[in-house]
Amino acid sequence: QSAPQLFSKSALESDGARLFTHAVFEEFQEEYKCSTNTLTSRGFSESNNMELNTVKDALRNRNFIVQYNPGTLEISCTCKLFERRGVPCRHILWIYLGNGLEKIPESSFAKRWTKDALRDIKSNHKGCVGVGDVDIIDKKQIEMTKLWSEVHETMGVLIGREKEHVEDLCKLIKEFREKLLPSVPAMTKHQELEELLGCATNNEITILPPKISKNKGSGKRMLSNKAKAVACARKPKRMCNNCKQMAHHDKRNCPNPFVERPPQNVDDGEEEEEEEEEEEEEENEDDELED
Repeated sequence: QSAPQLFSKSALESDGARLFTHAVFEEFQEEYKCSTNTLTSRGFSESNNMELNTVKDALRNRNFIVQYNPGTLEISCTCKLFERRGVPCRHILWIYLGNGLEKIPESSFAKRWTKDALRDIKSNHKGCVGVGDVDIIDKKQIEMTKLWSEVHETMGVLIGREKEHVEDLCKLIKEFREKLLPSVPAMTKHQELEELLGCATNNEITILPPKISKNKGSGKRMLSNKAKAVACARKPKRMCNNCKQMAHHDKRNCPNPFVERPPQNVDDGEEEEEEEEEEEEEENEDDELED
């Protein structure tokens, strides 16, 4: 692949182009451009050999705090881009540029995004081990690594060969495994689980039942509209003083509008009786005339 095009002549950007793959370098370069154009300082303080820098990000219109240790080159940012993506953010690069760093520290990038991620890696019976880690591995694991290399090379040679060669190899492996099985004690599932977790399991497990929580009104069932109507129909009816009807309501909750009845006067009653008597006399006189 061709070398990526650089945005500037900065040694820090050149180190990123040398370090990262092309796809990851594009993301790194975008963060580098923003670190030179959109960031300003909003505060600085020191505490326990740590520099606390408050960086203003104009694109996001937010302040981010960057903790930097000049002695160990350890750095962290509150935007957490490095923890999510494994690439240093623009705020971290801004601090590096301000301190004159020309190379990205190893603590500020994930090795899986580098060009050398697949170089100088050998397999062992537990996974992948880098060449730089050989010093801390015992001799047995080194021999296991060599064995895995031989197995991979042998499998590559068997590709395209006759079926008999593959059967001979399987036969040799089975015979060698049968020789080792008597000397290797069988492990129970419990022991395999402990070896997988790397710790002993606790035999005493006490699980108590949860406490019963009682909320206000527990034990009461809410009645439906139908149940309310049935219960109301079973009650005896009474006289309503407002509508003068036998019903299941009274004057206070009567559905009919309130009727105001004027008080009756004794004199008014006598006048009405006299008028009725006069009307009856007039009717009698008319009947006589007709006869």
